[in-house]
Amino acid sequence: MFVSRGFKLICLLSLAMLHWAMILAVCPELHELIHHDADDEHHDCAVTAILSGGVEHTPIVPVVADVPAPTLGCFVVSFDAQPVASFFLSCRILEHAPPLKA
Repeated sequence: MFVSRGFKLICLLSLAMLHWAMILAVCPELHELIHHDADDEHHDCAVTAILSGGVEHTPIVPVVADVPAPTLGCFVVSFDAQPVASFFLSCRILEHAPPLKA
């Protein structure tokens, strides 16, 4: 698959901006150096959105197929069902357990 240089550049710049916003969210002094009004209650930027938990994602609606997938007759495998005893019933794990205290 071929990915263009422009796509790589956009991805790199987006990651760099996200990392820069995270660094500013961790270091409030650095945030105040970048934004002089960072202490103001009406200040809005990506850092304050991250700090307040205001970043929301849109949920993805699951795709449900109404029609079952076609099956190929050559891949149908049939097994003869054989009754098998349970392995754990034959182990007798609690055979020598201590008596219950009443």
